[in-house]
Amino acid sequence: MSQLKSHAATRPSDFELAREVVAAAESHDGVSPVSDQALLAAKQGERELRLFTSDAATNQTGGPVAIGIVGQGEIDLVVRPDARRQGIGAAALAELLADETGELLAWAHGVNPAAEALLTPAGFTPVRSLYRMALDPALLPEPVVSDGSLASALPVPAGFELRQFDPERPGDPGVWVRANAAAFATHPEQGRMTEADFALISAEEWFDPADLLLLIDETGEAAGSTWIKTLREPEVETELYAVGVRPEFAGQGLGKLLLDATLARMSQHRPARVSLYVDGDNERAVRMYEHAGFTIDSRSRQWRKAPVSVPGARMDA
Repeated sequence: MSQLKSHAATRPSDFELAREVVAAAESHDGVSPVSDQALLAAKQGERELRLFTSDAATNQTGGPVAIGIVGQGEIDLVVRPDARRQGIGAAALAELLADETGELLAWAHGVNPAAEALLTPAGFTPVRSLYRMALDPALLPEPVVSDGSLASALPVPAGFELRQFDPERPGDPGVWVRANAAAFATHPEQGRMTEADFALISAEEWFDPADLLLLIDETGEAAGSTWIKTLREPEVETELYAVGVRPEFAGQGLGKLLLDATLARMSQHRPARVSLYVDGDNERAVRMYEHAGFTIDSRSRQWRKAPVSVPGARMDA
């Protein structure tokens, strides 16, 4: 293997190069190798993004052969498909782990024996599963085409209003963030979203305010929400990005209402693909999605590396 070099991302162009590596891997593997949250944290400076380069002739683009993201107790590594099987992944992982002594979590997305072959000898063990579920677009409801109002086509309970996120309402980002934080209070990634995070995500090219639906209660806060990520290249795909209900509203059928609203909004895009991600141990959610016609499309596993014991160190209670 040719010598591997790396540098920390400092310029906007570095992040564009990183996205190209991620896009190449997703196109080749059929599943995104890095979560939006990881890239978002790196862009905010909360995690370090490293770009790895090599003079290997098989790197057809001349750009990075791999990228790594480390921070907040997590690590991500992506190797370009045309640069794999050259020892680049092992060398990049060793560099990323060199200065990390705390607990680390890493994802192996989809059926990925190569990633698992790197993680196992590095001291990682599987601890969590994530399902990608897919729905045949033919099972979506007929699109609402009269006035475009989903609320008029759905049985919204008295005391609630189902409406689209309004970028002209200064309070709407906070309304969504508070509801999302409550709904995902125990979720290791989604529950940490802030208004700053929301601002960055809503600046993404795929963001459409009409794809973020808020279920407003009588206090003006959101009892729940559903957010769809719509991608249009190479074909239209709608992904259920995040749907949640505040714990105090559990058991009132609002989750089912929001899922129905999600599917109704998706149908308006006439997608070629429909997908979502859900934790494998969230049996209630998996059953709800299966009842709506979703099936498990792929399984990913999260891996954990225990903290490194430092000789002579002591931890006080």
